[in-house]
Amino acid sequence: MHGKKISRLKEKSIDELSHEDIVRACEENYINYWRCVGRSPNADFSEANGITRCITGIHQDVFNVVLRCDLEGEDIEEKIDRAIQEFRARRVPLLWHTGLTSRPRDIGKYLEARGFPHDYDLAAMAVDLSSIGDSMETRGSIYVKQVETEAECAHWAECLVRSWESPSDTLRWMQDNACFNLRVEKELGLNLPRRMYLGFLDDRPAGACMLAWDDEIAGLEMVGTVHQARYKGVGSALVFKALLDAASMGFQFVVVLATVEGVRLYEKCGFKKFGKLPEHSMDFSKS
Repeated sequence: MHGKKISRLKEKSIDELSHEDIVRACEENYINYWRCVGRSPNADFSEANGITRCITGIHQDVFNVVLRCDLEGEDIEEKIDRAIQEFRARRVPLLWHTGLTSRPRDIGKYLEARGFPHDYDLAAMAVDLSSIGDSMETRGSIYVKQVETEAECAHWAECLVRSWESPSDTLRWMQDNACFNLRVEKELGLNLPRRMYLGFLDDRPAGACMLAWDDEIAGLEMVGTVHQARYKGVGSALVFKALLDAASMGFQFVVVLATVEGVRLYEKCGFKKFGKLPEHSMDFSKS
């Protein structure tokens, strides 16, 4: 793990880890998810020159990110400027994360000096899987299934796009990316470490969730519920299904980076806060 390696993390309980360990695990899981996204030609993922980043071209900041940096020497400003220029040249929004795995630790000050305000913090959260039980009470009109077909992939993406109020071209981009489309994954000869879940309310697709993992960490990504179905139990059912699968794989805990709006849902599912992931942003699509 970048900065601080934790051995046999998969086998450790939350009680055996520090808050910083868990925050780092949240960051690592997020980066692993973007590696999956970057396996397709329509996403430009790179871990070069001390910058880990992904550019998709979608005009929404969450789809164009600097995930981590490891910068040293007297030319830190120049390296930051070169990284920023990639996003500016493509005229897309940029979201730069400045978490515990980034160096220098005061990278946020360099970004603020370049007009990138610190405008948001994601909550780094985790849940002990031994505490979730093996069943969850849901309303009869709600059910969740793992995505297995092309049609379900399309419904899954539609739920995310509607939930996140993403630009209209996001749906086509998702359908062309192996991380979100099982057919494309197969055509590219990939076997990506993720599962997608589709939630239904009254037999209609209403929510989406992804479980992504590597050998050490499992985490939730791409969680969303369409507006008409919110606060009715769809999100909780999706999260619980993913947690059960993670437990069956032998993981002791699951992590998530939560928005302010999402914290309540995850706390309801047993997650606790352990720290935060600061974000700096600028929208080059308007420049």
